Amino acid sequence: MRILNVCVIGHSHIRRLRDYGMQTETDNLNLDPEVFKVSFRGKGGLRLNKRVFRSEILHFDSIPDVVFLQIGENDICENTNSEKLARDIISVGQYLRDGVGVKVVIIGQLIRRMQFASCQNFNVFVVQTNEHLKRFAEPLGGIYFWGHRGFWKDFHYLGPDGVHLLCTPAEDQPMRKFRRSIRNAVILHSKVLSHYATQKESQER
Repeated sequence: MRILNVCVIGHSHIRRLRDYGMQTETDNLNLDPEVFKVSFRGKGGLRLNKRVFRSEILHFDSIPDVVFLQIGENDICENTNSEKLARDIISVGQYLRDGVGVKVVIIGQLIRRMQFASCQNFNVFVVQTNEHLKRFAEPLGGIYFWGHRGFWKDFHYLGPDGVHLLCTPAEDQPMRKFRRSIRNAVILHSKVLSHYATQKESQER
């Protein structure tokens, strides 16, 4: 079986995850390199409406088999329509699936922030958007919503800026948890590709 190409795309959470992986020698999401080849496209402040998102971040010379998408938090403001934001995120997933040819697109849940570091009702919009994303993705083949476990009980996972995941030499559990969550999402949803490969092989026989 050939190696599956995975691309993890998103804002500063993904850029920081990439840096953390390089520092801890887990830059392949701690996945077997004989099964998965992982690349990262993370850009601080990334928003859906930025031209760089479409022109650079979503442009591929080699089409990945799996894309994990973590985006949307930076698009939230005081007058956000959470349903529209969710539809915009889903449309990116549909573009990756139908326009680019990515077989599996995984959309990560939006992550809450401290009140002092965000607009009023930011976390309300996060919860609403996640609910819409889960509902909109459910009937779509090849596009999946992924909930990150352990980021809801309180805000202990956040660093001093109230936005980014806590990641220091003394405490890196939130970043490890984030990496593990994305890793598990890739493992779970990439199984559909081996199913298709087996199905195709049996048809060719």
